[in-house]
Amino acid sequence: MRLMNSRFYYDDITLDRAHHLRTDETWLSSNLSGSNARVIPVWQNQSLIFAGDRPEAAILGGTDAENIRQHASTLIFLGMEGDIIYSAADLSHLEDPHSINLPNNSGFEDLRRLATTLDPIDAGYLAYARALVHWHQNHLFCGVCGTATVAGRGGHERACANQSCGKVHFPRTDPTVIMLVTHPTEEKCLLGHNKKFQGLRFSTIAGFVEPGEMLEQAVAREVYEETNIEVVDVEYKASQPWPFPASIMLGFRAHAVTTEIICHDQELIEAKWFSREEVLEMAAGNEALPPSNLSISRWLIDGWLYEK
Repeated sequence: MRLMNSRFYYDDITLDRAHHLRTDETWLSSNLSGSNARVIPVWQNQSLIFAGDRPEAAILGGTDAENIRQHASTLIFLGMEGDIIYSAADLSHLEDPHSINLPNNSGFEDLRRLATTLDPIDAGYLAYARALVHWHQNHLFCGVCGTATVAGRGGHERACANQSCGKVHFPRTDPTVIMLVTHPTEEKCLLGHNKKFQGLRFSTIAGFVEPGEMLEQAVAREVYEETNIEVVDVEYKASQPWPFPASIMLGFRAHAVTTEIICHDQELIEAKWFSREEVLEMAAGNEALPPSNLSISRWLIDGWLYEK
């Protein structure tokens, strides 16, 4: 069921995750390899892509899918779209994925690098598959006793093989707050240049939610820790899945009550107050702001930029 119109990249899939089928081993064994089955290969955090003038996601069926399934270390049931059944196949154990005869004109690519060149729905499928495979790769051993774990529930859990431990591990999503902070006059917004950014790009402030913390507290803390700015009137706006590797971006607006910027924790190389005219000038260059059709960050900026 669609709850809202798609606004951001990676949020447009309408997959029925069919939770009730994850424990039905008979159904899984007979349907994940059936004629309606599709498989999404993942190799060392990269997704299989068909090359061309416009790259396409490699979501495979038929003999290509069967070849991938036979070589996968783990097959993960993703869900259903109508009568089409989707799964992710982990090929990360292979030294060279091309050794298993991948489809012609295909290769593994970094999904983030491709950004908005892919069909949005296909990109959502690839991101979902990549996130679950990444989780499996990082939970091959029990975090409690160190024993190897075994995949279960269609790939949505890993259980410790040590019967005296028996710890069951589940995929987690890390909440991340991302916020557009406006100047006390409302005529400027606060943007920062993170040390991880390429080029001269500026974006909104963001950070992870800490244990025992409300979202509004996380917004205020992160803004202060990174820029020395104190904020009030924190207001939730929207969210975006960001499975790189396992986050959800929770978007907020906040109003500053101080203006002196000091980059405390070295996450940001620089932070500045930008007028609307300055933001529009950066937007015209297509390199100084996040892509307009990719992220909640740009959506928050544009919401302030064009508000009446």
